[in-house]
Amino acid sequence: MMRLWWIVGLLFLGCRTEPDRTRETNTRNSIEFKKVDAYMATIAERYGIPGATLAIVKNGKVIHKNHFGHANLEHQVPVSDSTIFRLYSLTKPFTAVSAFQLVEEGILSLEDPVSKYIGGLPASWNDIQIKHLLTHSSGLPDMAPYYEFQDLTETEAKAKVFGQKLRFNKGEKYDYNQTGFWMLQQIIEKASGINIEEFVGKHQFNGAPMNKDVLFSSDSRDIVQNRATPYFFFSKGKLTADLSYLQGRYLLSANGLNMDVQRFVKWDKAMGNDILIKAETKRKMWSLFDYAHSDKQFTYGWDYHGVNGHASYGFSGSFVTAYRTFPSNGLSIILLSNGLGSWYNIENAINHIAGLVDRDLRIEDNFIFESLLEKSLKSDFDTFKVYYQELIADKKYLKVNFERLLNSIGYMLLNLKENNKALDIFKLNTQEHPTSWNVWDSLGEGYERSFDTINATKFYQKSVELNPENTHGLEKLKMLNE
Repeated sequence: MMRLWWIVGLLFLGCRTEPDRTRETNTRNSIEFKKVDAYMATIAERYGIPGATLAIVKNGKVIHKNHFGHANLEHQVPVSDSTIFRLYSLTKPFTAVSAFQLVEEGILSLEDPVSKYIGGLPASWNDIQIKHLLTHSSGLPDMAPYYEFQDLTETEAKAKVFGQKLRFNKGEKYDYNQTGFWMLQQIIEKASGINIEEFVGKHQFNGAPMNKDVLFSSDSRDIVQNRATPYFFFSKGKLTADLSYLQGRYLLSANGLNMDVQRFVKWDKAMGNDILIKAETKRKMWSLFDYAHSDKQFTYGWDYHGVNGHASYGFSGSFVTAYRTFPSNGLSIILLSNGLGSWYNIENAINHIAGLVDRDLRIEDNFIFESLLEKSLKSDFDTFKVYYQELIADKKYLKVNFERLLNSIGYMLLNLKENNKALDIFKLNTQEHPTSWNVWDSLGEGYERSFDTINATKFYQKSVELNPENTHGLEKLKMLNE
């Protein structure tokens, strides 16, 4: 009987019509995109993100796009396709592409010394090469923080950094640096004979006018039609309209680009199709730089992220904008927002979204972190602890570093001003990992940030007993006992 049914089954399979795979795929995508939108709504509420746009591109086509919140809170202007966002430091990959376009044309070489294009530099700067500017390995003093440089003229900014010593020898290590991109702007302008605005518009946006849906402006006070108002918590500790990110034209190549999501999508497609630069040039741009004394993984102007064996490249800006492309997966993610009410890691958000869209890109630790954090915020501690115990008992999570995850959740709760919840998590971590000096150090910091110096001292001391070389704990004990 089993054999007969097996034969009938074969006959049935042989004559049946194929299922509608497109419908299955679309249904699956619809479910995943609902999860993506739910996640975006969650982080927007959690971190006080006023407005955002998310676009997910697959093989050059937008497979999902959605807008969240408001471009302007005072007048309740919703985010839309036409909303222009400041990219902040997400400008830097566009500058890197500009440099490599000139390299591809034979006008620039990565080995060129900066003194070939810029005169009047301190003597110790002259043999720094273009490659060191792109890889943040120049050792230059930095035109940062912006509060010290806002509203300075270029002459004043130069005087401020020219009087400082190099931080280290060129090529030694990665040290994020704005001065290098000030120099790259001058080099691109000198080599091309046109200003950076014209060059980027001509060579990356088909000559699109720089005053419409793509423009350069490093001053949030500039009146720009459809541009989202920036909102941050930096100055007052709560979300406020913040127009203080003010730097002159001399740093346009570092933080000056503004654009809407539709134009960004077109740019991503041009990058993916090797229209902006050839595939060979792109491989060079995305090759890892070999730092002399650092294991940092960074390319020529782009962050590198390895995700489950898949290479990805991108950048973020001022904690509110991020772009990531996964070439082997044909996937790109564009996340643009206009502020935040508390700290969060936007790169982790990109990782989470990528994992929702493509199972191959799912980082288990990231998903567990998100679920545990949400449980800690929405539930009482006893409910959280039951959920946590279920996770650690699950054999498929044996390789998950729960000590690190609990620590990260504790600090995130502190950033969200949920100090009591944070202390509960830190205490749980000391119970779960009592021999780890780091968890006791974190518990000490939790109490310190809750203004309980007695317990802070007690647990910093415990961390130092477990690790006498814990410099953070030693410094904190010295400060608390003064």
